[in-house]
Amino acid sequence: MPYLALACRCAVGVVFLVSVSGKLRSRPAFEAFVSWLAALPVPLVSRRPRVAAAVMAAAEALLVVLVALPWTVRPGLVLAAVVLGVFTAGTWLAVARGADAPCQCFGVTASPLGRRHVARDALLGAAALAGAASATAGGGVHPAAAAIGLGAGLVVAGFIVFLDDLATLFTGTGETARGLGGGR
Repeated sequence: MPYLALACRCAVGVVFLVSVSGKLRSRPAFEAFVSWLAALPVPLVSRRPRVAAAVMAAAEALLVVLVALPWTVRPGLVLAAVVLGVFTAGTWLAVARGADAPCQCFGVTASPLGRRHVARDALLGAAALAGAASATAGGGVHPAAAAIGLGAGLVVAGFIVFLDDLATLFTGTGETARGLGGGR
C-alpha cells in the first residue's frame, strides 16, 4: 500500500509545513504564538512558553524533513504520530480546563479551541500511524496512482488546515480572520 503511505506523508508533511511556516514567518508571528501558549491552561507550556514554542517549531520542521525523505519516512511518520499524540493531549487538556483562546494552530481565527481541534489532532495522528504501517522500502510506483495519492494527501491537508473556516462555513457560527501567523 505505497499509495496510502504517500497520501499520509503528503497530508502530514503539508500540515506541519503550514504550521511551522506560520510560526517562523516573522518575529511577531513567533511572539504571538509564544503569547498564545502562555495563556493556555496547560502548565507544561504556559510556564515556559518560549521553550515550548521553540521545541514545537523545531519538532514540526524536523517532521517536514523526515516525512519528505524516502529513507526516513517510517520513523518520521511514527514520530509525527507521537508529536500529534502530545498535541492531542495538550489540546484536550486546554479544552477541558475551559480555554477560550482562539485556536492559532494554522493562523489566527476567532474560533476558540474546541473538541474539533482535539479530533483533528487525533485523526492526523492516526493517519501518520496508518502511513507508517503501510510504508514500504523502495519499489516502483505507478505515476497516475502516485498523483492520486498525493492529491488525496493535499485534500486532507487542506481540510485540516482550514478546519475552522469550513466549520464556520457550514455551521454559520463564529467568524474567522485567517492569516498565516500564530501557531501549531
